[in-house]
Amino acid sequence: MNPRKLSLILMLAGMVILLISLVWFFAAYASTLDTMSRYGNKDVITQMIACIYSSPPICRGAAALSDGLSYSPMIFWLGILLLLAGVVAFFSLNKQIKQSPDFDDRVGENLSSDKLLGFIAKEKYTRYSYILFLVGAAGGVLLPPLAVAALLGFILAMLGYFVCSQQLTSLDKNHLAVLSVVYIASTLLLLMTIGSALFLLVALLQLGLYYIGFNSYRFGRVIKVNNLKDEVVLAFKPIRDRFSHGEKS
Repeated sequence: MNPRKLSLILMLAGMVILLISLVWFFAAYASTLDTMSRYGNKDVITQMIACIYSSPPICRGAAALSDGLSYSPMIFWLGILLLLAGVVAFFSLNKQIKQSPDFDDRVGENLSSDKLLGFIAKEKYTRYSYILFLVGAAGGVLLPPLAVAALLGFILAMLGYFVCSQQLTSLDKNHLAVLSVVYIASTLLLLMTIGSALFLLVALLQLGLYYIGFNSYRFGRVIKVNNLKDEVVLAFKPIRDRFSHGEKS
């Protein structure tokens, strides 16, 4: 098997297993988390987040109250190990390729490819990532399992930024990086606010940030710290003003 494909398969397998571990965790402890949220016991909910990657006593007690299949953090660590193995293999392979005499020819062949990861058109890669993030953020508010779409978007963004960066434009890389940062930060905040009134506020803020980014991307604008205010204003302007602003930019 091609070493590059093997490293990609390892990373994808690791991400899929991590996704499965999260879905399994919420399915196994859904009833307990729901009960705790109703009674407003936020401390217990925060402590239970540790059950994703470890087995403290509170996790064993919650598992005894659950009707589903007991969750094991071993699957989480398996995903982490596969992901790290894929990343190490990928960067080790890149180092070897750059040292080989025909590196320039291989780069030229890769850049001429119209498909990323073998099935996504280069010009649509970031747009598809945004769609997954928006569906996950909007759908997750109404039906929590739909938040998985955002995780798939995150996987796509990370693969695009780290694996396919040579085939993407600077605009694409800018937005994929911003998307990844927003996803990680907002997911941590969502986990910390489960069962509180802030949870919905964070979820709506997450959705708003994805929309602002998508609006900037379709106008070909990069997102930087010093132009965040302008991007927010642009996103919520009337449609006619928005397009005239985009043309002037």
